[in-house]
Amino acid sequence: MQHSKIIKGIDIGSSKVTTIIGQYFRNEDKFNVVAVSSMPSKGFRKGQIIDLETASQTIVKSVESAERMAGFQINDASVAISAPYIESLNSQGIVAVSNSGGEISENDVNRAIIAAKAITLPTGKEILHVIPRIFTVDGQEGITDPIGMTGVRLELEAHIILASSPALKNLEKCFNHMGLNITQLSYSGLSSAQSCLNPSEKELGVALVDIGGTTTNIIIYCQNSPAFSKVLPIGADNITNDLAIGLRLPIQDAENIKLGLKKIIKNKDFQDETDLSQFDIKTNSNRKISIQTAITGIIKPRLEEIFSMVYQQIENSGLQSSVPSGVVLTGGGSQTILTEELCEKNIPLPHRIANSPKVGGIIDNILTPSFTSSIGLLMYAQQQEQKPDSASKSKLSFSSFTARIKNLLGPLLP
Repeated sequence: MQHSKIIKGIDIGSSKVTTIIGQYFRNEDKFNVVAVSSMPSKGFRKGQIIDLETASQTIVKSVESAERMAGFQINDASVAISAPYIESLNSQGIVAVSNSGGEISENDVNRAIIAAKAITLPTGKEILHVIPRIFTVDGQEGITDPIGMTGVRLELEAHIILASSPALKNLEKCFNHMGLNITQLSYSGLSSAQSCLNPSEKELGVALVDIGGTTTNIIIYCQNSPAFSKVLPIGADNITNDLAIGLRLPIQDAENIKLGLKKIIKNKDFQDETDLSQFDIKTNSNRKISIQTAITGIIKPRLEEIFSMVYQQIENSGLQSSVPSGVVLTGGGSQTILTEELCEKNIPLPHRIANSPKVGGIIDNILTPSFTSSIGLLMYAQQQEQKPDSASKSKLSFSSFTARIKNLLGPLLP
């Protein structure tokens, strides 16, 4: 019996594309990261492809770098996506139990899932996930696994996550061009939840807020399953852009300032007028900036806007009273100064910053909120392999070997 398994994931985030390869040890139920590589998401905007060729090159560079680190080639991977086109809704499916003895079978559950999927889809949308939430058997609610029980009528409430059909087709074209199979396509909010949330939070009710570069993922869990999913078209890069404009600095310098302010504020003897060299900035090192202006005049208003939008979505979901565990913050944007203070001010719920996932192997520089979705993708892919069902939609590309060879030899051919 094989005691370990190699799992590959490609996390297409709003600011970076990360390829991660992990080894899962069944006996110990743990992951070791074998290789990880991130590339700026050129060819993408807010998680959507805007330049097919450039996007393909970005993914190729990320994959090839991870392959060199791992020492072997990968031909397939689980892929996580996040973009403003992600929407969700909850649907019900009702079926009569087919067994004459009244015992509920897996076939009955599958029929209930199909019934829940029978909805009118918005134009240009298709179903990405159908996640069974709660079953009801003959009026008895709150059943998580009805198989083997006896009843006449089976009802199912399912959480359905929708995505843009054209966007998914463009993504498939990217991977087909590279000769890579997409073994599983998933919403990255589910990946983040896998690595950030504990079972008690999922059971009681919790809202996960993943603040990325140009998007913010929101996913609410109730009774151990997702009940609401949403992607907002705003993220931590908006803060960087505001700093660059307000302080008249290049984008990279503004990013360094955004990340470095937290360290400087910890020093109680800091001076408001601070030399830029304190932020590991080589250009304009003779200039000084006002820390208070950067924080209260630029960063604070943008963070307040993000958290106000997040809480509005929580209220719109109707689940604000169903999340006693509060809000869990993750993503690179959660490392910004004043994040926790402004979350508490704008969202009247308990909050915490997500803990680093417990994994081993090559983990230098990745046990941060910026990589929780990527590490969670390995965990989510493993979970879905152990429990294959209709909850996740797999998309497979074809002729992997031929396409890969063609991609490699293309530039050499006349």
